[in-house]
Amino acid sequence: MKTRLLTLACCLSLSSTLFAAAGTTGAQFLKINPSARAAGMAGAFSAVADDVFAIYANPAGLSQLKKAEIAATYISYFADVKYGFIGYASQVRDIGVFGFGYTYLLVDQIEKRDVDETKLGDFNAKDTSITVAYGRNDAIPSVMEGVSVGGSLKVISSEIDQTIAYTGALDLAAMFSPAEKFKATLAIQNISAGIKFKEVTDKLPLNVKLGAAYEASPNLTVAADIDEYLFDNKFYGSVGGEYLPVEKLALRAGYRIGYDTASLGQTVGLSIGFGVRIWSAGLDYAFVPFGDLGDTHRVSFLAKF
Repeated sequence: MKTRLLTLACCLSLSSTLFAAAGTTGAQFLKINPSARAAGMAGAFSAVADDVFAIYANPAGLSQLKKAEIAATYISYFADVKYGFIGYASQVRDIGVFGFGYTYLLVDQIEKRDVDETKLGDFNAKDTSITVAYGRNDAIPSVMEGVSVGGSLKVISSEIDQTIAYTGALDLAAMFSPAEKFKATLAIQNISAGIKFKEVTDKLPLNVKLGAAYEASPNLTVAADIDEYLFDNKFYGSVGGEYLPVEKLALRAGYRIGYDTASLGQTVGLSIGFGVRIWSAGLDYAFVPFGDLGDTHRVSFLAKF
């Protein structure tokens, strides 16, 4: 019993460190945006969401895809945490666009000690999510023209020291363009009954997301997102921009409020990034500092065919 309590304490400590006092819900890895492009804009991406990473940010955005896309992401986190994502999306005739994604977060060789600090060995912690997403343009023309809708189903697993728990979650989203070059979005993410370890059930991080994006010029897009995590009682606001000085190069920057700057430092919330495109393939990078916790680096690869 003492060993299990200490193991649980270690994992809770790891979760709160990674997400800077993100709250008390389970499966906190669901808050991580896998897109380096989105991270470079501080997460202000839900109303842009015009690539395969819409699977995470806003499944309604999948309706904007004209070609099949495949993408992969690797994130270098602090505390030896490994995070990755693989996604694919393609249009299916006149039905709409379907997307499939696999996400994992892994921590190897966490020391397991009892209350007397005696080492009892090592254990791993791993979270995964398998997602099936769908987006369709003009889904309800009889009610409102130009509205795209989408949704995703997730199968989530969480493993701590060979104990595994499973659950499912649902995302629902809509995207609307009330004016030329302007888009607005609404999404509800991680609708679920929660994930249960033994006798304890943790709620998932239920999020209500509002977003807006404006194409100020053919080379500049500015965007903003609001995230209200209801069970975590956490609020985040993001603003970001993407500028293309030349056709094949994108520069990005953004800022996100809601982090504990008093504890983590004034740089937390800032982000910068860039992307390069060669033919139908692209590489994106984002640098996201977390103040005293350390810096994170995100790299995404995307190809259209």
